[in-house]
Order: sequence, then C-alpha cells, then structure tokens
Amino acid sequence: MTTGQLDGPKRPGPRRPPGAPAGPEGVRRAVIGAATELFAWRGIDAVRLRDVAQAADVHPALIGRYIGTKDDLVKQVFERVSNDVAASVADHPLAGQGFAPGSLVWTWARIASALVISGRSLTGMTGFNPVTVMASTLQDAYGLDPRAAHLRASQIVAAALGWGLFEDYLIEAGGLGDVPLETVRDELTRSMRRLGATPWPSPADPTPCQT
Repeated sequence: MTTGQLDGPKRPGPRRPPGAPAGPEGVRRAVIGAATELFAWRGIDAVRLRDVAQAADVHPALIGRYIGTKDDLVKQVFERVSNDVAASVADHPLAGQGFAPGSLVWTWARIASALVISGRSLTGMTGFNPVTVMASTLQDAYGLDPRAAHLRASQIVAAALGWGLFEDYLIEAGGLGDVPLETVRDELTRSMRRLGATPWPSPADPTPCQT
C-alpha cells in the first residue's frame, strides 16, 4: 500500500460563501472589524465567536486558524482600536475626537470599559498608547512639562472612558435632556482641551461667590 493510499485524500477546508473575505489578511481584517463593533455595542462576554464569524461572513473555524482564541481576538481588537485612536490624535492634534456612538474614541472607551468589567486587564496591552501620544501633543501645543502633560492626558482619557460608558445616565442625571446632544459633546471636548492646557500643579482654586 502506498503512502498516498495510507494518508487518503486531504479534507477540504471550510467552504467560503460567495463574496466572503478571502485569504488570511482578508479574514483577519473582517473578523477584527466585526468583533470591534460587536464588543463596543454588546460587551465582550455577551459576544460568541460564532456571532463574530456570522457578522464577518466567515466560517467560524477560520477565526481559530488565523487569529486564535477569543482572548487572542479581544487583545487584537483592543490593540487595533488603540492604534487607531493614537494615530488620529497624532494626525489631528487638539481637533477633538468626538464622543458620538460609533466614533473612534467612543468605540475605544466602550471596549476598554468592557475589558475591565469582564475581569481582563488593560495593563500590558501592546501597540500605541493613546495617553502617551496625547501627552506628547499637549507638550508641543501648550508647553507643558512631561509630568504635567502625562497627568492631563490621563485625566482626559479617564473622562473619555467615563463619558463613553455612562453618557445616557449622565444626560438624564444632569437634567440635560433638553440640550442638543451634539452641544453637550462639543462642550465636553472644549473642556478637555482647557484641561489639557492647564499646568501642574494646578492654579489656585477659584474663590466661591459671596452670598
């Protein structure tokens, strides 16, 4: 009996639907894009790999072949979104990134929050660091020293995380339902810009109005 007879015919890989992403890079790009949207809107634990495969229009087996486990996918999604935010901050310094649902900063904040809520750590994630990139922008634009720039950048990112996760609650709790949402978001962006220009140590606290 020959070796070919012992091995038998090779089994074909998963059948690709017409028009579906093809090749390792095409599959990875489609899967990471679909997972980014699903994780941002639904969280991480509520999303199955089968859900991602369906949204990406790929066979579920291809996720394991080209990306790995769900944790591998989560890490790659967060790293890609972090890279995108850092690149956007570097390309458009001080322009404001926006907080509308589906925007880049909103997506990054939602996924970062979902990671923490699910018990995963943001520490040790590789890729560009949006805080570091923003700190460099603040140094160049406002002349802050490195320590002050990193503090202000961290505070700005903290505000973005909180707003991205709790916008609906904050609008309701603050009685801001009659204010156009875009006006509120624009004001948030301007207030962050003012914070980014504030040296550290901070100026003296404002004097309360006398009654």
